[in-house]
Amino acid sequence: MAGVPRVRTTSLIAALVVEGLAATLLLAGCGTDSDGPEAAEPAATPSARATVSEQPSATAAPSAPEPTAATRATRKPRGHKVGTLQPRARATTTEHLLDADRLPTVGDRAWAVDTTGPEDPERDPAVGACQKTLLGTIGAVETVRRTFTAADRVTATQVVARFADSRSAWRAHRVLVAWRDDCAERVDRADVGPLEPVTVRTGTAESYRTAARKRAAGLGILRTGSYLTVVEVTARAERYPDSWDPARVALRRVARTF
Repeated sequence: MAGVPRVRTTSLIAALVVEGLAATLLLAGCGTDSDGPEAAEPAATPSARATVSEQPSATAAPSAPEPTAATRATRKPRGHKVGTLQPRARATTTEHLLDADRLPTVGDRAWAVDTTGPEDPERDPAVGACQKTLLGTIGAVETVRRTFTAADRVTATQVVARFADSRSAWRAHRVLVAWRDDCAERVDRADVGPLEPVTVRTGTAESYRTAARKRAAGLGILRTGSYLTVVEVTARAERYPDSWDPARVALRRVARTF
């Protein structure tokens, strides 16, 4: 035993170390082999892939900011353009007064406008022999009057009254008709003719004649919606037309203003 050289012992130890390292490397290589049944990572299931794809990424691009009031105001509307309807201005009562050249003449006597303005209860008389009071006392909320004069004491008066609604105008119309019905009994020596319908473009109209104190007159009534118009034309009895009535023609012309 003492005679075994030390060099051989050292060589034997070195050989054993080399063999051990080789065996270790061989085992490590077998552990990383992709062909092994436990070496490869299990493939992700379809449900796992779907779950991942549905979750937002932390580094995804930021969403569009909410529109402010200013951007909403300037954004163009989609679809067809819708126009804005402006409220139609209501016609004034004065627009339904006839001009002097639109009032039918009596014996070709030219008319001239005498006065125009709101009815004055303290100054203006009722229109015609049968009317008892001004239209303001029977519900009119606005009344305007125009008077006309012509040669030989030919005169005319037109009153346009606006009521709160069409039903109020209808009631006032019935009052005027009732005043005409008992006119002969109330007015001394008054001759009241029949109430006759007048064909007009719009509304309802009637007229009748009166004669009193050597003067003749034609009086017309027109109701259109919430408006009521009264027209009277007077002249000396011998000068007032027999074959036609200027008041009836005047009503037709007033109706065209509505």
